[in-house]
Amino acid sequence: MSHSSNSGSVDPAFINFGPHRLAYLAHPNPTATHLPVILIHGLTASVRFWEAAMPEEFRRRHAWYSLSLPLHHPSTYEGEYNDQTLTESVFAEMLHEQICRVVPQGRFLLVGYSVGGFAALNYAAKYPDRVAGVISAGGFTSGRAKGLEGVLQLFAKGRIIRRAIFWMSWKVLQSHIFFLRKAVKFYSINDRKLLAYPHLETTLRLIFPDVARHDIAGMRVWFRSLLNMELSDERENITCPVLAFAGESDPIIPYNHQVEYASKLPDACLVSLPGVGHVPFAEAPQVFERKMIEFLGRFEL
Repeated sequence: MSHSSNSGSVDPAFINFGPHRLAYLAHPNPTATHLPVILIHGLTASVRFWEAAMPEEFRRRHAWYSLSLPLHHPSTYEGEYNDQTLTESVFAEMLHEQICRVVPQGRFLLVGYSVGGFAALNYAAKYPDRVAGVISAGGFTSGRAKGLEGVLQLFAKGRIIRRAIFWMSWKVLQSHIFFLRKAVKFYSINDRKLLAYPHLETTLRLIFPDVARHDIAGMRVWFRSLLNMELSDERENITCPVLAFAGESDPIIPYNHQVEYASKLPDACLVSLPGVGHVPFAEAPQVFERKMIEFLGRFEL
């Protein structure tokens, strides 16, 4: 399928939620034939994450909106950081405010990657009446990670030395797109597949200006807060259809966890991807796009 070449052309709009100013990108479609889609990026990325790779068929059928995670530039925060800055419930409330701005009424579809997958599941558990379906790519219901993100969680919750390492790691990442490109490799399991993804470089160039301006204190709050986020007691509330993509060699979110949470949802289909890590849309793009389009195609207006 062909993809639009005008990625990144939409300017962000904002909504206020207490001390948070939350960004979103709107792609309204007056000729849409299917339900609107709301997309949520992963931790440390940006609201521009989805712009390069949306298939033309998707753009033709849906109105779609990309929401920024809180504490991710161009979203901003004017308050003091503490243990209540970002909780599971507050996270869902912020997402609800954003959604009510872009889709004030009616049902919609949620698509999330990694933390964005958690965000979609968290929202579907707390606001089930509005969600028609969820796609979770590398998502989870328990926020304890492994691999690179697990290491960053360890540093984020520490004092002095660990905190200094966290800050220095982020300073390096933000200094040049070269280091962001290197960091992405920690999320995949097959560099050849990752580097062959045709939208990789465009996506990195779209998100890097935001990544370079993320507030490091805010990132530290995120990595610490995720350790306390847990949906295992609310999975039965997620009654909408869920399509879950899971790389069998995921180095960040254990594959067994993804299998387990999907098996406990009332209406979930798990797409297991052998030889794939934590970037299923880049490591298995044909399967990901086909399954995504098929799933979203079930929800006509």
